[in-house]
Amino acid sequence: MVVWLGTLILTIFLFTRIPIAKKSIHVRNSYLGKKCSIIIPARNEEETIGTLLSSIQNQFIQPEEVIVVNDASTDRTKEIAEGFGVTVVDSPPLPIGWNGKSWACWNGAKASNGEWLMFVDSDTWFEQAGLLRICETYKRQQCQGVLSLHPYHVMETGYETLSMMFHFVVFASTNVTHFFSGMVKPTGGFGQCFLCSKNVYERIGGHEAIKAEMVEHFALSQHAKMCGESVEAVSGRNAISMRMYGTGLDDLFRGWSKSFASGAKSTNIILLGLTSLWIASLISFIVHSPGVVWTHPYLFMLEYVLIAGYLSVHARKIGNFTIFDSLLFPVHILFFIITFSHSLVSTFFTKNTKWKDRYVFIDKGKDEKMK
Repeated sequence: MVVWLGTLILTIFLFTRIPIAKKSIHVRNSYLGKKCSIIIPARNEEETIGTLLSSIQNQFIQPEEVIVVNDASTDRTKEIAEGFGVTVVDSPPLPIGWNGKSWACWNGAKASNGEWLMFVDSDTWFEQAGLLRICETYKRQQCQGVLSLHPYHVMETGYETLSMMFHFVVFASTNVTHFFSGMVKPTGGFGQCFLCSKNVYERIGGHEAIKAEMVEHFALSQHAKMCGESVEAVSGRNAISMRMYGTGLDDLFRGWSKSFASGAKSTNIILLGLTSLWIASLISFIVHSPGVVWTHPYLFMLEYVLIAGYLSVHARKIGNFTIFDSLLFPVHILFFIITFSHSLVSTFFTKNTKWKDRYVFIDKGKDEKMK
């Protein structure tokens, strides 16, 4: 009973709310879209780049420009982007000390003309009127600093739902979900969609300031806060969506492994401690379950459903997770532990991981080596 109560209290405390991008839109704010340069770093993204570019074309307001930064792709990424009539920039050779995605974003920003810079991953797409929703969410900030959005995760196969616990931990690490989050400012952001004005970007030093970081936009959000800029982090539900790691379980495992421990060591120590305690409490609850099932089966069912139900309420703000996915949270915890352990080894012992045919060396000051 004590273990269950502690687990439930921690879950409610850490995930009191999930902030979401502005749902309503106003046509009078259509001019905001024209401020945007959308910058898309792309490396071997022929399977996804077309969906994103098509979704931009279908917006009823159009951005100032769309820039695809071709990061040494060996597939048809560049040809597909050119077919949409967008600006395509070939990323120069990767310098020593730079992370590949940060280098691509940096070069995209240098080629841009818009007043606002929106960095978007190529495995995302805009929902109907999504661009305006994002722009209005950014405009509502009292001082327009940085807006970081976590795209709504659209999953098509069962293994993809194993991302659930990672999403929860990512949200918790930004300081926007816990009971007191309304009184404090975010401490980080998300990786797939990042928006700021060009003036803010220049003031904080852009991607050059965090050029070696693995979790680049989380680090850039932290850096912006340190520079005195306002930071907002929200779910992109109804505005921007994504499908992550859709090519298989191995893709999902490697994708979350490549940077999760790096992100953890950059997280606020109090948040990291609370999140670790929450994970430990869930593990303890699962470990003690057999004994409770044997002695108090109905009580256990009530406890289990309450935790799963609460997780489900918030998971549906992050992606198209079902109540069935939340009921399987012990499986998600097990996968999280295995993947996070692998990420720890890659980050602190082998010091490298492989992503998109590129070996990424995690020590700062080392470049990325091609396969």
